[in-house]
Amino acid sequence: MKLKNIFIFNKKELSSKIYYTLFIILIYRFGSFLPIPFIKPIYINEIGLKQNLLTSLTGGACNRASLFSLGIMPNISASIFIQFLCYFFTFFQKLKKNGPLGKRKLNLMTKGITLILSLIQANAYILYLINIFLKKKTYYLNFILIYGKSFFLFPSIICLTTGTFLTMWLKEKINEKGLGNSFLIISGILSRFINYFISEILNRINENVFLGILILLFEIIVWILIIGIAIILIKSVRKISIHYINNFGFKRNYSSNLEEIKFLPLKVVHTGVMPIMCSQGMLFFLITLMSKIHYNSIYREIIIEKFKNIYGLWYNILYSIIIILITFFYTYFSISVNTISDDLKLNGGYIPNVKPGKETSLFLKTIVSQISLIGSLLLTIMALLPSIFVCLGGEKKFALFFGGSSLIILVGSLLEIKTTINSYLLNYN
Repeated sequence: MKLKNIFIFNKKELSSKIYYTLFIILIYRFGSFLPIPFIKPIYINEIGLKQNLLTSLTGGACNRASLFSLGIMPNISASIFIQFLCYFFTFFQKLKKNGPLGKRKLNLMTKGITLILSLIQANAYILYLINIFLKKKTYYLNFILIYGKSFFLFPSIICLTTGTFLTMWLKEKINEKGLGNSFLIISGILSRFINYFISEILNRINENVFLGILILLFEIIVWILIIGIAIILIKSVRKISIHYINNFGFKRNYSSNLEEIKFLPLKVVHTGVMPIMCSQGMLFFLITLMSKIHYNSIYREIIIEKFKNIYGLWYNILYSIIIILITFFYTYFSISVNTISDDLKLNGGYIPNVKPGKETSLFLKTIVSQISLIGSLLLTIMALLPSIFVCLGGEKKFALFFGGSSLIILVGSLLEIKTTINSYLLNYN
């Protein structure tokens, strides 16, 4: 194969997709710097929100009170909610199996839930700005006192909700004409990573140049190892050999999708990054709810303060428990072992040394339980790495990329992009 044949920009269709993808990313990044109405640009970088997944996914847009402050998070939350409904309710299961029509209905439901979540999150975000940040500025305090809180709140909520749906539209366009929406998701994460990595280098060198360089090199080596572990975690599968007997009585390899696949692959981390995101959202909601309960107790204040420290022991214990529970049960219920068993039986398939029917179903349930437990523990360890990094003296901002959801999303998206580009290159050769 000649070098020019593998150079991606020599492929006209692929290069056009790359340019279109870059164009959409530029629009998205430009929008992340546009402030919502009545916010003065001179104050745009002063909003002191805590570093979290939303900060990374939006590329810091939520720290700038921009139109894209909510990013794609309401849509992701809505999609996860619909997935749960599909697993637990027959009506939604039928819609999922109903082909394009059912898929279209589910998409409409997802957009409806996205709208509701956007309105709720936008309201909470603006109230946070007013109570924590804007009242400290004389300009905004006078503005709110003269025109009222509603005059500021209503257009801001509309703009943030519109920003979410515009982000969804960009995601659909880049998925349709570009190289997939993974680029849109990781663009914000990469923008923060570059800033935080430079900040980590400067902090280490400023303390002691020689010692700082040594620590930095050690951090980079460990970070590369963690990336390797994340890749293994994402790509790991439990392979179950399956055979079936054809009409002529010969044994052949069987798979429910493609005959050339000689095993049934079950992903060790079937849930992806979803449990980490859900756990963060649940803990944020729990802490907010606890802080709103009005009763005077020294124990209440101590408990709230302990759980507010996202790098502290108590927060991470509860965080780990929630991740394990969500990962285990989501994997267990989302993989329909009874359906797989019935399909094998109907097609004359069987697992070696396991009888078709009920025994196959019980065998698959055991395997799914095992990989659910292993996957939940591995995902929990990845989620706790940023807190461990901070406890060992690392920078809190850079800790976001030393494991956790940001790193898993970044690695998973880059692997998906690599697969997409390789498939295009293979089609041309």
